[in-house]
Amino acid sequence: MPRKFHKPLLLSIAIIGLVSGLILGESNWKPVAQGIPDSGPLITWSLQISKLTFSFLALLMLGKLITLTFFIKTNDLRKSLNQISARANLLVIISIVVAITQMAYVLGLKPGSTLTPATISTYLFDLTSSRGYLISAVLALVIALLSLFVKSENSLIVLILMAGAVITTPLLNSHSASLGDHSLALTSSITHGLAVSIWVGTLIALLPHISKTSQELVTKFGALAKWCVVALGVSGIAATYSRLDSISDFWMTGYGRLVIVKVLLFMIALAIAGQIRKQLRSNISVTKFISIETIFLSLAIGFGVALQNTALSRSGISFETAAEEILGFEFPPVPGVAEYIFGWHPEWILLTLSTIALILYLSAAQKLKRQEIKWPGGRTTSFVIGIALLAWTSSSGIAKYAMISFSAHMIQHMVLSMIAPIFLVLGAPVTLALRALPTQSNHETKNARDWILSLLESKYAKLITHPISVLIIFTFGLYGMYFTSLFGDLMRSHSGHVFMEIHFLFSGFLFAFMTVGIDPAPRKIPYWSKLMMVLMALGLHTFFALAIMQSRTPVGESWYAQVQPPWIFDLLRENYIGGGIAWAIGEIPTLMLAILVAVQWARSDERTANRLDRAAQRDGDRERKEYNERLARLNSRDQNN
Repeated sequence: MPRKFHKPLLLSIAIIGLVSGLILGESNWKPVAQGIPDSGPLITWSLQISKLTFSFLALLMLGKLITLTFFIKTNDLRKSLNQISARANLLVIISIVVAITQMAYVLGLKPGSTLTPATISTYLFDLTSSRGYLISAVLALVIALLSLFVKSENSLIVLILMAGAVITTPLLNSHSASLGDHSLALTSSITHGLAVSIWVGTLIALLPHISKTSQELVTKFGALAKWCVVALGVSGIAATYSRLDSISDFWMTGYGRLVIVKVLLFMIALAIAGQIRKQLRSNISVTKFISIETIFLSLAIGFGVALQNTALSRSGISFETAAEEILGFEFPPVPGVAEYIFGWHPEWILLTLSTIALILYLSAAQKLKRQEIKWPGGRTTSFVIGIALLAWTSSSGIAKYAMISFSAHMIQHMVLSMIAPIFLVLGAPVTLALRALPTQSNHETKNARDWILSLLESKYAKLITHPISVLIIFTFGLYGMYFTSLFGDLMRSHSGHVFMEIHFLFSGFLFAFMTVGIDPAPRKIPYWSKLMMVLMALGLHTFFALAIMQSRTPVGESWYAQVQPPWIFDLLRENYIGGGIAWAIGEIPTLMLAILVAVQWARSDERTANRLDRAAQRDGDRERKEYNERLARLNSRDQNN
């Protein structure tokens, strides 16, 4: 039965959902008053259908990659990757079509005046809504090219991450800061988009492989679908909260009505999934039910795309100044210790990831305790402190002040890149995962523990953990970001700011992991080399801080000049204070790293000496005696000559 289902049929069902959703949400094309620019019905409907096609092709590509990596062991990987490459090339074309029609729709251009070189060169990349799809087109093109050369399973993980980026990039422009709850809205949109793409895309990719005897495969997919449903539910509630003003909006507005229909469709799909579980227990074929589930999910995707193109009921917040309009919040008062520590300005992406990491770590530690496997409490304490620092830095008052004050930003940077990573690394999360996860898998594909070991041994891990690579990544966060226009460019968008925070955390974690980490590492680095890395980082960091303090031009002036609060009078003085903070705070953790490396080096020598002493006791110091006998023979030979 599933083999008779064709992807064009499912896309057609999704288009029916899209058209129905646009009509229900009153977002279909209507003639506008004379004098108002209008792109017309052709551009409007082309935009909606091309957006749906983009979403559908993207989830098919992601689902196929997930299926190849985690579910199906294929004997012809090259053929499957060639199919993925073809889909990625098609996705490139659709992404460009969406970008161009989006530009025409925003500017109110007719088809004849859209494709002129002057229009495209002037507006296409400047419009954020079009730019997101152009970036997705570039990512899809990279996937198409890499798919032609990929040979290992580890490389498939890279393609999965890139396919996820293709889906999420356009979602980064799905909410305006002036509507409030901006971080929550974007985080929920990204989570929602990824969850539904993984669920539906993987299900469609698995359809040809499901038969009456595929109970193990369906059960394995059910575990993945369960987590996708949880993510959909939580993110859906958050997304609705951040876009509706009141409960009555559910039935009074087109957006609210579409939310209700979409929820009903997903509930029907969940009910069918429950029926599938019952059939599995009865050893009855489930292919018919899975096909029906796919139909309702395709309809839900169509309504979801219609929902993205329907006007929100929440009205924008009015601010007194243009700077506050850019920020999306009112200027906070003059900062003090209490405002920095106890303020609340959540960055939901990092806060969510921090919470998940903490839950997984504590669950793994508890599992070892139940199995009576010793796990040092100091490691758990260290990891909890690291997560607490990460959550505080990204979601407390310091996060809000970092948007308008360079000195506050530098505190945030130093904690994220220099302090929190040390505690996270000393928590030994990789070692904990390897001990807590099952060591054997009955499946043809790898389990979680196998993937961790495989990634640790991969060429990608060996590349980024080379001492030169570690220093380059660490240094880029200092010189490459602050002494170019990149810093100001990243600060202008929420996604750019989140990328910057993630880079600070990753570069700091990688540096600490390779210098004082106690987890298994992709490559062994001698302690003298680790100490040299720390000393080099110390020198580079000191020079960076002094360069900022002595700079005659404020770092990030293009951003901070736009959002300057009334209590900051001199941006250059802020720059000087920020450089001093970088120098003062950065030196302490770097010296801590040097001390930790020295202590670990001494303990390593002590362990080596103890191991040699125990070996000598067991064999009567045979190695030393053989060495002395060899010297004696050499001496005797020299005397005879």
